Amino acid sequence: MDSPQPLSSAESSSSQKQAAQPLHGQQDTAAPTEVEVTLPPAPAAAAAPVPVPAVAILRPRYSGTVERTFRQFTYRRVALIRAVTQDEKVLFQKCNPREYLVETKNHPEMHKIFIIILCLVMEPLCLYGNTNGSWEVLPPKLFAPSGQPEPKLGVNLVRDKMRRLNWLQYISSQSHSDAWLIRISFFHAADLEVRERQRLFTMISMLPTVLEMFTASETYRRICDQENMINVSKDEDEGCGSYPTICASCGDQYHANGFWVRCTLCKCWSHGKCVKVKFCQEELIRNFECPECCAEKRGFD
Repeated sequence: MDSPQPLSSAESSSSQKQAAQPLHGQQDTAAPTEVEVTLPPAPAAAAAPVPVPAVAILRPRYSGTVERTFRQFTYRRVALIRAVTQDEKVLFQKCNPREYLVETKNHPEMHKIFIIILCLVMEPLCLYGNTNGSWEVLPPKLFAPSGQPEPKLGVNLVRDKMRRLNWLQYISSQSHSDAWLIRISFFHAADLEVRERQRLFTMISMLPTVLEMFTASETYRRICDQENMINVSKDEDEGCGSYPTICASCGDQYHANGFWVRCTLCKCWSHGKCVKVKFCQEELIRNFECPECCAEKRGFD
């Protein structure tokens, strides 16, 4: 028998295609081919914001020692003492509510109304003592670190409501000056250790207060003398009235430094030396009767 002839390349390719196609009425039972699907890359997640530490938001950190904090306290304290003693006239002028209030001094009712209106409209001021030894009267600082203590408000609002001596004592009081000095010192000493803060408090407590320094100053004595002289002159005017007081015995006018007694019957005044009465004779002064009233009594008797 003859051996089969080899197929050509074209014939072999066509026979392979016919074998791969299924016959009519038969189902293709071959497994489906897997198709690779490439998905787009997922978007990168947004980077989380870096949290800011809470300490940096509340207030800045102060790196200092006990000596540095105490030095700042001393400079601020000296500034406040100088403001109420040596510079009290300048402080009084800087706290002046308005210049036109002087024009209403002659009208008491109008003056009171102007003061009430200005207290409602005016901006309250504070007395600051700086670390360089200077002082200033300013409204509360807007850009101060959060939590930093501020002085007491309203040193200018109460100036015309009290006497100058009482006003300076009010500013020098512990609620105004010393309390603020201690608060701001320990605000800057918050990062110190417990023993260091205790040592700082001991150093501060050894110094006299601002009020004690003011009452021991020459300014305090000078203002006291001035106000006492004003009070004596007012008492003399009220005692004299429209007519001067005259001694019923010698006829001389009243003098503030003299010793006088008043008759319980005729209400006339006399020198103690004219009626022979001394200051130590309290019972005689309480029931004193002038010589004329005694003579009239003897005549009626």
